[in-house]
Amino acid sequence: MTGGKNEPGEAAVVTATGKDPAEWQAVLDAAGARDWPHPRIVAWLRETHGLSGWWGQSVTVGYERAIGRRALGQTAGAGFQIGVSRTLAAPAEVVWALLLSPEGRTLWLGTTEPAELAPGVAYRTADGVSGEIRVLKPVDRLRLSRLLPGEAAPSTVQIALQPGDAKTIVTFHHEKLPDAAVREAMRAHWRGVADRFAALAKQTKPGRRPSRYD
Repeated sequence: MTGGKNEPGEAAVVTATGKDPAEWQAVLDAAGARDWPHPRIVAWLRETHGLSGWWGQSVTVGYERAIGRRALGQTAGAGFQIGVSRTLAAPAEVVWALLLSPEGRTLWLGTTEPAELAPGVAYRTADGVSGEIRVLKPVDRLRLSRLLPGEAAPSTVQIALQPGDAKTIVTFHHEKLPDAAVREAMRAHWRGVADRFAALAKQTKPGRRPSRYD
């Protein structure tokens, strides 16, 4: 059971649960877990072996990946997903204003219309990408649906800010992607968006609020 970049390593699994991934695979196989749905495995690990919710989820995801039920980057509730972060040398208020500015919105949304973003507001880009703003908490996070032409169901994008001392971490998270190929394409897309947004933030002079739609 091999972990992804943001998943605990084998030593951490052993320290927290008392068994390494191969041992957990043997235990779960012996219990007949190959035919169990994800929630049942998590519940069984909690009830039978006393694993916490977080470690139960972690062991279950590793097990499902080992038996070929789940691919790297795939989770039970969010499908395939990716996350990209950048640390910007600017306060959160400036980064938020830049996100909502025409320059910033062109990067992550693909359009400057509609003029006002709020929960329930729909959007459509010139490339045919459409969706709806679901959550908008100023200087904190925004969440939106995103549907590409030809896709059967929308995915979800969240952009979140984590303020620090004279800096802000901005994270672009994309989930409910249909498969691993789309996940890799979106990883490249959001890395490009994050890099261009970081460059835009670097160009913004300290103390100057970028133009934006209020």
